[in-house]
Amino acid sequence: MLLNRQLVFLYVTLAVSVGYLVTALSLGAPVAENGLTPAFFPILVGGAAIVFCSILILQALRASSEAKAAKSETKSDTGPATPEIRNYTHLWVVVAIFFYILGFKPLGYFLSSGLFVFALILLFSKFDKLLLKALISAAIVGTAYLMFQQLFGVRLPTLWG
Repeated sequence: MLLNRQLVFLYVTLAVSVGYLVTALSLGAPVAENGLTPAFFPILVGGAAIVFCSILILQALRASSEAKAAKSETKSDTGPATPEIRNYTHLWVVVAIFFYILGFKPLGYFLSSGLFVFALILLFSKFDKLLLKALISAAIVGTAYLMFQQLFGVRLPTLWG
């Protein structure tokens, strides 16, 4: 089937990503003679979102066609089909993004981004080794902070002002 809930979500995400990239391109050139401009990062994010969303769409289409082939090969009359377990991870990611946006300015970059990255790691992995996952979250947030401060010259909000 070409349209299921996961694919519809991915198609909408792809459309939003394309709109984001078009808007980012209207900001101007990403590189000037002095180096990177403020348009660089939004263009990079928009392009990456389109690439990754396209990869996810291709994987979902391939998985659904493989599932159809496997289902047609192994039709069994042993009883009723077991219900498919629904995975609402994509909805939880949207909820996490919503709360991240709400908390970014009042909580500051470090706290809001740390909680956001930690939540995403937990959504996509098992609920164990929490200390290691917290350390990985802190490393990602710290690296991104240095990148924004040093490479892009962007001042991020902090809890302390």
